[in-house]
Formats: sequence, C-alpha cells, structure tokens
Amino acid sequence: MYFKKSILSCLFLCLLFLYSLASDTIKVNYTKKVLVGGGSLIAYTGSLAYLNYLWYQPYRSSQFHFFNDNGEWFKMDKLGHSFTAFYATHYLNTIYQWAGIKHSAWWASAVSFSYLLNIEILDGFSSGWGFSTGDLISNTVGIGLFWIHHQLDERLFVPKFSFYPTHYAALNPTLLGQNFSEQIVKDYNGQIYWLSITPFYQWKKEMEWLCLSIGYGIDGCIGARSNVFTRNGIFYDYSNISRQQQFYLSIDIDLSKIKTQKKWLKTIFKSINFLKIPAPTLEWKGNNLYFRPLLMAN
Repeated sequence: MYFKKSILSCLFLCLLFLYSLASDTIKVNYTKKVLVGGGSLIAYTGSLAYLNYLWYQPYRSSQFHFFNDNGEWFKMDKLGHSFTAFYATHYLNTIYQWAGIKHSAWWASAVSFSYLLNIEILDGFSSGWGFSTGDLISNTVGIGLFWIHHQLDERLFVPKFSFYPTHYAALNPTLLGQNFSEQIVKDYNGQIYWLSITPFYQWKKEMEWLCLSIGYGIDGCIGARSNVFTRNGIFYDYSNISRQQQFYLSIDIDLSKIKTQKKWLKTIFKSINFLKIPAPTLEWKGNNLYFRPLLMAN
C-alpha cells in the first residue's frame, strides 16, 4: 500500500509544482490548453497503467470484491483521502484556469474523482485489498469541501496538514516507515489533519489571514486495528501501549491572504499553504488536556 501512496504523493507534488507556476497569472492561451490537456491525459493514463502493472499485477484477484477498512487507524486514512482529493481538485482547477479551460472547477472535480475511483477499482480486483466504500466516500467529501471552498472564493476555511516523527515507527517499521520520507506517508501517529477557520474574513478584511485551527490525530497505533501482530514469523505484543484519539485547538495563518507586492513570495505562500504553521496548541487526549508550545512531540 505504501507504493500506491508514494505514487499519489508524487502526483500531489507535481500538481503542487504546476500550481505554483499557474497561480500567479491567468491568461487564455491555446498552447497552454494543449499542454495542460495533453499532460493531464498522459499523467492520468500513464500513472494508472504504471500502478496496475507494477503494483497490482502480483496481487491480481479473480473477481471484484469489497474490503471494509473503516475500523482501521481511527479513520485517519479517511481524512488523508479527503485531504488529497481536496487539494488535487484545488490544484487542477487553478491549472485549468491558467490554461483558459472553461468550467475548470467541473473538469477538475471530474478528473480528480474519476482518477481516485479508478484506484479504488484497481484495489477491488486486488487479492491484497479490495474496493473500499469508505475511501470512495472520503474522496467525495474532499471534492465537496473543494466546492464549498471554491464557492466562498477560497475564504472561511482551509484544510491543513502537519507531521512530526514519532518513536512508534521503530516498533513496526514495515508498516509505519523505515525513514522520514516513508513515515510522513505511513505513520499516522505523527500526522495531524487540520481545518483552519478564518473568523474575520467577512468583517475584518485586514485580519482574514488569522485562523482558528481545529486538528485531529491519533497516538499509540502500532497496527491498523490493534497493537498485537506477527511480522516475519515473529509475534509482537504492544497491547500495553494505549491507542488513543487526539483533538487539537490552535492558531494558524492563511498564507494566501497575506498581502505582498512580491509575486515570487506570493507564489511561495500559496504553494505551501496546505501546511499548518507551528504554533502554541491545546491537545485533548484521553481525559487529559495538554499545552504544546509548538506541538513537536506526543
């Protein structure tokens, strides 16, 4: 599953790069339309074919089947699906606008939804996994959030992400990652998904960059459903480690709303705006409330 996540991460970064180029100016150009349209088609079909051949082929199943993974990771993976769907659609919309493609939001939504749906269908024919209706719903929620965000002129809220390494990865590196780059994708214990709300956007324009951020994460999850598992024929029992949900309240900055005359700085701000700014945070875990100065560790 890490390979599939890596492909999605690479596509996410490619979209982010194109978005950073396209977000500065929008000017209709036939060459842009051809490049963006052709590039989208090649990336769409090529990456799916690559996934199917290199990743799914060894796990080919005889028939399509479903897999219920809604009970795994306290649904952190579902938030990841929504987050990815939101930003994939958001970036595609900006790129399509830049190319002068009409109804760019509709096209971006359709491409994002169909691409993620195809990945779920490939899962459905794989003996190692299965079609997850939970993933499909999460993808749809992410695209729905994009539409709300789009209709509000990219105001009111913005989804954010943060990550910090945890010591749990060393206990199950195959599943949680053997190095930092893998752990960003695989170790849900270090991931936090945020919704940064801009309460001042309607009546205090000069302060619309200031956000109140609500976050969700998990702690102590060595395995998807439990902390007892077998790896390479060896039995591991980490049932002494408590699996818990975490809720956060913090402040944040919507970098896209910071006024600057420098185009290069504006482009950087917009490109990294999916990342939560480190800030003092209140964390609720179990029955305890903690104050985290910069939220760098559990």
